[in-house]
Amino acid sequence: MHRPQRLTDLLAFVAVLLTVVVLLLIGVPPESLAIVVVAMGGLYGVWLGAAHRPRSEGRTGADDEER
Repeated sequence: MHRPQRLTDLLAFVAVLLTVVVLLLIGVPPESLAIVVVAMGGLYGVWLGAAHRPRSEGRTGADDEER
């Protein structure tokens, strides 16, 4: 039942790949693209972490302060 998530991941991968190819074809230096790809990868990782983090109901920030 994870098919919609896989489709989203595939579409994101293809979109990023096509963007990189187009930017290379118009003359953007590869060094600049490396920085952009690392930043986009980090953002995607954060998005995946937030999307897959289970939400616990009824929790407040007070539970974390006691530790």
